[in-house]
Amino acid sequence: MASPTILIILKARVDNSMNTSGRTIAKNISSLMVAQIITWVFATILAIFMPRYLGAVNIGKLHLANSIWGIMTVVIGFGTEILLTKEIARTPAKTGELVGTSNVVRTILFIISLGMVAIYTNLAGYAQDTALIIYVLGISILIYQIAGSFQAALQGLERMEYFSLSDVLSKGVMAVVTIALLVMGYGVLEVALIGILGGLIAWGVQYYAVRRYQPLAFRFNWSKAVWMLKAGFPYLLVSGFLIIYSQLDVIILSLILNEESIGWYGTANRLFGTLLFVPTVFITAVFPALSRLYSEGSNHLAKLMQKSFDLLFLLSVPIGLGIFVIAPQIVVLLYGSEFANSGPILAYLGIVLIFIYQNILIGRYLISVDRQNTWTIIMAIAMIVTIPLDLILVPWCETRFGNGALGGALSYILTEGGMLVAGILLMPRGTLGRQNAWLAMRVVLAGIVMAVVVWLVREQFILIPIGIGGITYLGMILILRVIPKEDWALLRTILQSVLARFRKPQPEVPV
Repeated sequence: MASPTILIILKARVDNSMNTSGRTIAKNISSLMVAQIITWVFATILAIFMPRYLGAVNIGKLHLANSIWGIMTVVIGFGTEILLTKEIARTPAKTGELVGTSNVVRTILFIISLGMVAIYTNLAGYAQDTALIIYVLGISILIYQIAGSFQAALQGLERMEYFSLSDVLSKGVMAVVTIALLVMGYGVLEVALIGILGGLIAWGVQYYAVRRYQPLAFRFNWSKAVWMLKAGFPYLLVSGFLIIYSQLDVIILSLILNEESIGWYGTANRLFGTLLFVPTVFITAVFPALSRLYSEGSNHLAKLMQKSFDLLFLLSVPIGLGIFVIAPQIVVLLYGSEFANSGPILAYLGIVLIFIYQNILIGRYLISVDRQNTWTIIMAIAMIVTIPLDLILVPWCETRFGNGALGGALSYILTEGGMLVAGILLMPRGTLGRQNAWLAMRVVLAGIVMAVVVWLVREQFILIPIGIGGITYLGMILILRVIPKEDWALLRTILQSVLARFRKPQPEVPV
């Protein structure tokens, strides 16, 4: 699926290091895409089962706990995950020392964060069962944060197949056990406990994988820890503003509305999150290459970014506009009429998806070229603007539509759209050009035609509008000649590579 971007580096035959990057990215995208397809299935199954068995109120409790700890991961991670990936991608020999120091730092920061969560939970006056869910989820957060150091190391070493494996195993086991517990009549607390099991599985696989390629030294060095905190601080601001900004809507909803409204928003947001696997896979594989190409001073960096931008826009428009048109039907089909208010929320999140695909890419690109401070400023502004927007739109939507959670989605559209415009304007001159604008115009036209066609058949069984929409969009892409012929050829090559991973086991990677 990411072949247009891979093409630009595979065609650079004159540059041997670029060819190596292309092969590595292609291999990693293949591994990540297979893993993401499998885990997407798990996530979708859970997204269907959990609301039906737990109800809107309990989903609201779980989503609130996830949002609180999502914000606190900013403190625990302290930007070290991005730092580890960049440093290890540039100097693999630092892996053991960096991972060991990071784990000690994260454990200390988790203890501090736990105290902050306890204080907030008491001040907010959450119910006792809600508070218990928050604390239980915190245990799994610690384990996942420790595993996150190893995942960052594998990303920096460009060994994506191993944390793809850990993702599949952990999420697969969690999905099976969660569904079993729900069917047997267990509740939201037991579901929260399953996160601990998933974290342990992810950590175990990643720990084993890192040890295969680099020696690990679990030594705590104060000077190295201080350096890590100082060097990670700019990335802390980037990831911090991003996470706080993305979770702030839920916190504000919890203070203004009730847990049922959070459940409506959380259900829509969970489905929305499953659709982000495409940029997640692509950018996870490309980010180390962007960092390395920048450090090497390669002139292929700008072309890699241009093709990446085109690809993600090409993919996000049909998904986003398709969700916008048929979201109400999807929600009622999956969850029943109790969650009907999640439909309009998911529809607006479809528009957000188009913006967020590009914003994820732009943010990582600016970090790879050491311009993270620029993106930090954008994120800070977005976070600040979110607060008054939510305070205005949430009560207004509650009064006007009886669905205050819809205001959180509207706020999201405004801030993500503003971030995209600002990000493009602040990128280095020449990064994007007229060709990108011309492609974007044709893609939008194809998407609008698709949306109109889907709207006309939206009341049919859900597979009919999805199928017709896909055919319409593909036809418009061919008519408008959006993708060059050589890119189509490489698309087939990459697709065959992905399918081959399903058909036969991969050979053991030599140590």
